[in-house]
Amino acid sequence: MATYKRQQLPDLLGAIAKGDSTQVYLIFGERYLCRQASEQILEGLLPDEKQRAGALVLIDGDREEPGKTLNQLRTYSMFGGRRVIRVMDSRLLHSKVVAKTLWEKAVKHYRDNDPAAAGRYLGQVLEIGGMTPADLEELPAAAWKNKLGFPRPQENLSWAAEVLEKNGAGEETTAARGGGDIIELYARAFDEGLPSGNILVLVADAADKRKKFYKYIAEHGSIVDLSVDSGTNKAAAESRKEVLTEIVRRTLAEFNKKIEPRVLETFLERVGFHPVAAALESEKLALYVEERERITVEDLNQVIGRTREEAVYELSEAFSDRDLQKTLAISGRLLESGLHPLVIVAALRNHLKKMLIVCSLRDLDNPSYAPGLSFPAFKGGYLDRLKQAQSEWPKDLPGHPYALYMMFRKVEKFRTSSLVKALSELLEAEYRLKGSGLPEKTVLENMFFRLLVQGRTG
Repeated sequence: MATYKRQQLPDLLGAIAKGDSTQVYLIFGERYLCRQASEQILEGLLPDEKQRAGALVLIDGDREEPGKTLNQLRTYSMFGGRRVIRVMDSRLLHSKVVAKTLWEKAVKHYRDNDPAAAGRYLGQVLEIGGMTPADLEELPAAAWKNKLGFPRPQENLSWAAEVLEKNGAGEETTAARGGGDIIELYARAFDEGLPSGNILVLVADAADKRKKFYKYIAEHGSIVDLSVDSGTNKAAAESRKEVLTEIVRRTLAEFNKKIEPRVLETFLERVGFHPVAAALESEKLALYVEERERITVEDLNQVIGRTREEAVYELSEAFSDRDLQKTLAISGRLLESGLHPLVIVAALRNHLKKMLIVCSLRDLDNPSYAPGLSFPAFKGGYLDRLKQAQSEWPKDLPGHPYALYMMFRKVEKFRTSSLVKALSELLEAEYRLKGSGLPEKTVLENMFFRLLVQGRTG
């Protein structure tokens, strides 16, 4: 039949509304978008709410027995007519090919302080590899690559085992649920024919396109690919921004609200690429403004305000990553919120001093630091030798080994001499802010441009 991208979803819904449906639908990609799309498809397939109550079977993929689902598909409905079975978080088309994608999603959710979601993805990774939580830390690199198809991450993975333990995930692996045998049974059942009124809707985070059943769906069913590029290039960033913008505007439109373009930009910066959060925060804004139609920056600051400390920290991180665009965006947001520009300069000065301390340690001959050092090697060998060589440990440095490790990795992009020059650049910007009469935003933007683009810190 066809594969539909996000922008083509209305075409698929229009075909369903006209009675042109298929017997199997596969929806995969970004979780929030997949859930929304599946709801729209279910409404199209079962437009009558009363009929939907008795004709819709909802299955949780985390607890699914695919063989039992297949038996349901082979069984005629007692009441006749259409019956739709939706499997949410289906693992039927999982394999080593998608393991890396699921692992990256687990890492992202862990960093975003969402352990429940991280645990769900980690459980799927374990299932693919037929692994236990203990394997995450103990499995040798070669065995890891053989089971999951991608290299074992270099950093300490104790966090993953802790997440699984706290969320009760990974206690049992059920790799057979998505194994080759059951996939063959599905493909054969659809080839041989199922009751015409039975429809299967599979919703997944990822799918192996090489599998025979995927190819069957591509030829005889409907595939909705809602993947969002997670890359760091401009095109990927624009793609994610487009997705969030659509979610925000669609959510606000349901309340007959609009948001000013400048406010939308700030909203997206604060929420980040979290589609669920974008939808929920949009609803909060719509309810907060009550009868007013247009949402302003004042509304945004009241409902979705971030602490200045968080924003200043983000500014320091963006600077360390040499991300000029993000640095300028956060700096502009801080100025809009009323933060004095000298506070920004002071915060960056403190951050540069910490970077200089790390650089001075990095430049020692004994012990010597190797760029790209893995975290286990950093923590287990280098850090111990470094502390033994110091008569007094700098109190301004982070105490947690991983936080310190990340600082060492970030300063790899900077020379010690250039950071000393950067302090002079900050002092010059401070003088301009105090006495030049130039616009504050212009002074800061010029400072960041000189620091990050003109080679002052490179």
